[in-house]
Amino acid sequence: MSAFKKLFFIGICIFLNSCLKEKQAALLISNITIIDIETGSLLSNKDIWIEGERINKIEDHDPTRKSLQFLDGTNQFVIPSLWDMHAHIVDYSWVPDLYTSLGVTGLRVMHGDSSRMNDILLNRKDGFYKGFEFLYSSPITDGPGDNWPGTEIASSPEEGRSLVQKYVETGYDFVKIYHHLDHETYLAIVDECKKLDIPFAGHVPNMLTTQEVIKTGQKSIEHWLGLEHALPNPSFMETQFSNYDTYAHFLNEFLERYDSSLIEKVLDVTKSDQTWFCPTLITTKNSAYSIAYDSIFRHDERLKFIPSEEQEYWFGDLTEDETPAYLQIPEEFNQAEIAFFKLHMTILKKMLDNGSKFLAGTDTSSPNVYPGFSLHEELQLFVEAGFSELEALQTATLNPAIFAQRENDLGTIEQGKIANLLILDQNPLVNIENTLTIDGLIRRGMYFDKETLESLRNLEERTSN
Repeated sequence: MSAFKKLFFIGICIFLNSCLKEKQAALLISNITIIDIETGSLLSNKDIWIEGERINKIEDHDPTRKSLQFLDGTNQFVIPSLWDMHAHIVDYSWVPDLYTSLGVTGLRVMHGDSSRMNDILLNRKDGFYKGFEFLYSSPITDGPGDNWPGTEIASSPEEGRSLVQKYVETGYDFVKIYHHLDHETYLAIVDECKKLDIPFAGHVPNMLTTQEVIKTGQKSIEHWLGLEHALPNPSFMETQFSNYDTYAHFLNEFLERYDSSLIEKVLDVTKSDQTWFCPTLITTKNSAYSIAYDSIFRHDERLKFIPSEEQEYWFGDLTEDETPAYLQIPEEFNQAEIAFFKLHMTILKKMLDNGSKFLAGTDTSSPNVYPGFSLHEELQLFVEAGFSELEALQTATLNPAIFAQRENDLGTIEQGKIANLLILDQNPLVNIENTLTIDGLIRRGMYFDKETLESLRNLEERTSN
């Protein structure tokens, strides 16, 4: 055979092999019901073709269609996979696996550090990093006070501007705002963020009101729902850390001043086209019921998925008599925490109906907040607060995509979009707990069956691999 013929033959083989690989890469989900996450409509008996990382086409079911990669979706439902929009990854060796095993493929990490940022810049492609659509904040940016480890301190407007400049140079996605910032320093940070075109999100600083923060254009508010505007004097919030020895003590005083007749003021303030609310309900609930649920927390069957050192953090803060510190909260203050959580739950649906926008986030790394599991609990709490199942689902699917300005690629199940899909055995529009009936996950076109997902939760398997 001549050299030319050999080269021609090799070329044909390479071409045919590549075609075969391309054909093998096509995944067909057959005869499944798509949940339209925008309208709640059920699109029954659909075939979804996935090629590479994207949905190639969606067609009415044809039983004669076959593919080398074939999933029978008969009697099953598919929704976009989920986001946790307030996450802290304490350990990349186990937290991501738990998230993946529960159908979470999007994270907004709320306390960044430069050592991780270097790896993100090298390895994040098209918004995707280590298995997740990934948003990464700057370090917590706070004023002087009782600060978290790794916090960057801004004691003056000049220091605040300098930090924003450093964050932009480093490559963070947004600036994380915290509550000890004074009024002038916060406004300087906001001004510098706008000049350098970097979003800012986080807490409402104690020296400002929710109304003032929303007017600056802060992209999201974490944990808080603007309830100070139902106080005769909203500036009472300034005393939160100066006049009270514990947060529970402060809440007790807050509730004594709270005037439910002023709720319309809260609704007026929190209606915004630009600021989202991420209430982290599961963390607020767990904190409120830490005494009442202590035995339940300590015997939770999901603890088998959590490394011992993390469990030590959850339960190991002991007083001199070897009793957990959280069990020492005076009864009246504990009741204040419970009442405050219930107050949150009464206003959420009113805010939603009035035009406020919500994101599902959990504040993972808080005690008894299980990565992945707690995102499903957060959705259940939204429903308990009056959201429809569809409205709750939107907080972890469509809304994060809009927030991240990636709705052209994510958030719904449509031709051309990235194939991040969660396959369920039961309809979550009937019961939000059905988000846990997971039969499979597709992440950027890669299929994880139920057995694989369950193995990701197994601590022994994870630590041995």
